[in-house]
Amino acid sequence: MTDLRDQTLGWIGAGRMGTPLCRRLLAAGAILHVTDPDHARVSALAAAGAHPAATAAAVAEQASVTFSMVPNDLALLAVAQDVARTIRPGRVFVDLSTVSPAASARVAELIAERGADYLRCPVSGSTATAESGALTLFLSGPGAAMDRCAPLLAVLGRETLRCGAAEEARAVKLMVNLVVALTPAVIGEALAFGGRLGLEWDGMLDALSRSVAGSPLLAYKVDMLKARDWTPAADIDLVAKDVDLALSVGQREGAPMPLSALARQFAAAYQASGEGGLDFFRVATWPERLLANNPR
Repeated sequence: MTDLRDQTLGWIGAGRMGTPLCRRLLAAGAILHVTDPDHARVSALAAAGAHPAATAAAVAEQASVTFSMVPNDLALLAVAQDVARTIRPGRVFVDLSTVSPAASARVAELIAERGADYLRCPVSGSTATAESGALTLFLSGPGAAMDRCAPLLAVLGRETLRCGAAEEARAVKLMVNLVVALTPAVIGEALAFGGRLGLEWDGMLDALSRSVAGSPLLAYKVDMLKARDWTPAADIDLVAKDVDLALSVGQREGAPMPLSALARQFAAAYQASGEGGLDFFRVATWPERLLANNPR
């Protein structure tokens, strides 16, 4: 792992993904200032060596590079306004959230007014890949700031894809998440088809995961599907939020998205039954609900 002992960094938002990423920076030797609305999360990281901070502004005041990972557009805008109060010229603000290109562009204006650099760096992966440093990072922003932050990002992820100079990374992340959201619905239909033909559940999953239809996403989820254990790495509510965001952007840009709208309806059905907090691969069981009154 990269040695970060000479780095004073900041982190805003120590949630399900942010916490393991903070731990990776601490393990690499960074001096890390952390804030989160949930004080218990900050306390847990303080026990691992982080320095608690009361606000995003306090974090940005201390850090040469400040990271944020927050739930949505409104949260990012609030954080950015706070960061812009104290961030100094020549420093870098890196946001890893999944947000709209429009909100991100507003953040770019706020940070530029302070003479600092802004990197958009949404991530692709799960809590497990965050813990192991195997995330894929989509990165856009000023080239010099990308180069400067490359050693830090190498601690957080396995691969960084440079997407452009502005909001391109935001668009790439939304595009990827649309495929992610559709995947369990498609797999569920295939499994239901095979089941009606007498195939065994585990055998079907092995065949799918080892065939041309296999993917890293399915590989992450095979054991979960076999065990029917829906403990969330990314829950249905989160995926629904991301699809809503993409659909809104798509509507504004005139992009045809009928399959994405269908994926959102699958999520809505599970949310309506109180299952929004389960892993989003729970959606792969949707045909079982239709077939419950027509068993074989």
